[in-house]
Amino acid sequence: MRKKLSGRAKKQILNILFLVVLVGITLTVLLVSYRDELNFRNIAEFLSGANVWLIVAAFGCMVLFILFEGISIHLVSRRLGHRGKFTSSVAYSTADVYYSAITPSASGGQPASAYYMVRDGMSGGVAGFTLVFNLIAYTAAVIVIGITAFALRPGMFLQFDGNFARVLVILGLSVQTLLLGLCVACIFCHKAVLKVGNGLITVLAKIRIAKHPDKWRKKLSDEVEKFAASKGVFRSHPALFVETLLINILQRVSQTLIPCLICYAVDPSVSFVDLFAMQAFVLLGYNFVPLPGGVGAYEYLYVHIYRIRFLPEFILSAMMVSRLISYYFCIVVSGVYTLVYHALGIRSKSDPSAPATESGETAAENLSEPTVAETEMPQEGEGEELR
Repeated sequence: MRKKLSGRAKKQILNILFLVVLVGITLTVLLVSYRDELNFRNIAEFLSGANVWLIVAAFGCMVLFILFEGISIHLVSRRLGHRGKFTSSVAYSTADVYYSAITPSASGGQPASAYYMVRDGMSGGVAGFTLVFNLIAYTAAVIVIGITAFALRPGMFLQFDGNFARVLVILGLSVQTLLLGLCVACIFCHKAVLKVGNGLITVLAKIRIAKHPDKWRKKLSDEVEKFAASKGVFRSHPALFVETLLINILQRVSQTLIPCLICYAVDPSVSFVDLFAMQAFVLLGYNFVPLPGGVGAYEYLYVHIYRIRFLPEFILSAMMVSRLISYYFCIVVSGVYTLVYHALGIRSKSDPSAPATESGETAAENLSEPTVAETEMPQEGEGEELR
């Protein structure tokens, strides 16, 4: 008798199917809109004159994108006392990258990382804080990259082909800034956030927009308390956020450099600063779109922003090659690593002889509960040395 698929497996299959459909629609729109410019012959000609070493460097940046998140997770978790292996931290990174790439709003990345963290013996508090810390640093890094683009090429924003591209970039910067502000408010002013949030839920319930208000209040409370429980660790490890932010900036830069290197490999006459600024604007604009990998929004922004310096034939070929490396090949690499890690059942517990008290899946689901974060979060000075 065949085993039935678990709910987790079914959900993953549906996410992949949704991504395939979304990619299919995007490619169809591009092929219909640019039927003369987008074809295999143009892409082959584009690559025939490219600098091979810069293409290799683009692949290297893709690997660095994965590794930098692993380094960030490893740094935070070890500073908080968990002595795990770096290979395990890379697996937490690949799980985040893979599931973020195939789920709307990257909603599946952190729960997947949490599952493996807790399965490997990391306490719920350390796992929860590590992910919270990394999320805040990631959001701040996107803002830093975006502001850098405006600083490097302030006039470029006005040269975009179409107002909608400018709207997406402004929305991207605004949403990321609001998200960062909300995260900080949840940590240091969580009572005010709960009061405002509960009031908004009450209003939405009265006008029949929010059904089951108690359910939404519980979700709000769980999320806010998860951040609020991190307040003591922020105060006891003030330099840790700076270190994590720098690593996340390097991660964002490595991702941004992939399209830059592809374009520069074919046309070294273009300013590399222009390339970086254009791609940073693309990053800023598509990052807030609630679609897997920003598929559709990324392609739209790329085409309309890169027209500042290139012709459509060059843009479309460069976009297909760079997107293949930075997104699709990245999914394959991170997915394979995660699958192998899962299949081998690697354990990297601090105390291998200690019996497991709960399954990784159950513990990961409980990371949002304030009791876990509050009782297991390291106290000031605990695990401070990075060995």
